[in-house]
Amino acid sequence: MALNFKRIDVNDAELLLKWRTSPEITQHMFTDLQEPSLKKQQAWIKSLQDRRDYRGYMIQDDGISIGFLCFSDIDYLNQRCSTGSYIYERQARLKYGVTMHTYICNYVFHQLKMNKIVNHVLNANEKVVKLQTLHKTRLVGYLKQHIFKNDQFLDVYIFEQLKEDWLSQKQHYSLEKISAAFNDWDFA
Repeated sequence: MALNFKRIDVNDAELLLKWRTSPEITQHMFTDLQEPSLKKQQAWIKSLQDRRDYRGYMIQDDGISIGFLCFSDIDYLNQRCSTGSYIYERQARLKYGVTMHTYICNYVFHQLKMNKIVNHVLNANEKVVKLQTLHKTRLVGYLKQHIFKNDQFLDVYIFEQLKEDWLSQKQHYSLEKISAAFNDWDFA
């Protein structure tokens, strides 16, 4: 398994735009792009360069980009952040869907030095809701009819993962293996 994470750059804009406008991906996103274009996607990527509260990565399998991962709402004072990810190809989702959580949590708790991850998940994204539960992520809330999308109101689950809870779980991969998968570990 050769899973790795590369910080996004403008060269990734076309592929990200393709994924971000795919109905299979956007149905699980809180927002849809308004008048999407390559130029807007490139501008968005450039706008991330100096932000301390957001990091975006291409998820790669043997150097081939298969998805997107972000760390958002990074709050160094309160030591918490949110995460989001999607893997475009179904086969890659099956291969890495369960594994991703391990990489995400270790990056947040060891590299970003956060104490908590807080994630909001649309109720329509049943597989991610199940994955959150599988990974012993605590359900802390449920917002009824919180997002209006595709002519309907959607509910939102709120999950949290504390560092102490994560560290008490069995780790299936060494921190050395996980840190080697990120192209900016120790440089972020």
